[in-house]
Amino acid sequence: MSTKQKTLFEAFAQRARIAKQGEIAMIVIDGGGAMIVAMDEFITAQKWAQSRVSSGNVVSDRGRILEQFQVMVTRPGSFTGTKGNDRQLYKMAKKMRAAGHDLGEWQLPPELKVNKLVDPDEIKAKPKADAEIPADPDAAPEAPGKE
Repeated sequence: MSTKQKTLFEAFAQRARIAKQGEIAMIVIDGGGAMIVAMDEFITAQKWAQSRVSSGNVVSDRGRILEQFQVMVTRPGSFTGTKGNDRQLYKMAKKMRAAGHDLGEWQLPPELKVNKLVDPDEIKAKPKADAEIPADPDAAPEAPGKE
């Protein structure tokens, strides 16, 4: 009698709860924490994992699937960290807020945890203290009021 081998996704989902919430998917892994990914990335990773055979090692199977996500927001204490650049995390934070998540509960950059989301493009480097440009010692002093 032959036994059917589990797919990578079946092995992953066996110890995880997946909640699809509009444009995001929240994955809660037993003993591993919680993470949020974009729905389109989740569907792509799911299809990829359904075409692969499980190795039988839960930890390596979990890692193989999580490597497929380019942007992922995790909760503190999760076995993996938040992934993505500022722009990607800003877009994910907007989707999370639209789905009703409290951003303070997730590992996000501090500027994205505030009540009003700040676009990373609008965050400008603070200007440095006015650095004085040394005057040219050969130049003649200017008279006040003349330009």
